[in-house]
Amino acid sequence: MRIEEAEARKAYIQRVRQSFDAPGRSYEFEKAPEQQADETNEFAFVKIRLLIAALIFAAYVFCDQAGMKIYQYSTREVAQKIAKDYDYNEAKDEVMQVLNAFGN
Repeated sequence: MRIEEAEARKAYIQRVRQSFDAPGRSYEFEKAPEQQADETNEFAFVKIRLLIAALIFAAYVFCDQAGMKIYQYSTREVAQKIAKDYDYNEAKDEVMQVLNAFGN
């Protein structure tokens, strides 16, 4: 590529970028390092949450295939509890019972 062609291409790219620019918008490479670190940490948090959700799902599928029960609940009972319209006061009582049983 000749130098004139390269310069014309750079100018064209700048014009295209400017056509999409909003006032006050900055590109990723223009952001301060601490902003980039915060965004990276937020993305890592989302990835960790996704990983935990996948592990919980995998444990559910494993328990379903193996026919295991956790705290006297089978996977079928768990699915029924998820599907039904739930009273949150009753849910709170059940959670407290499970936590008390876990603590003993």
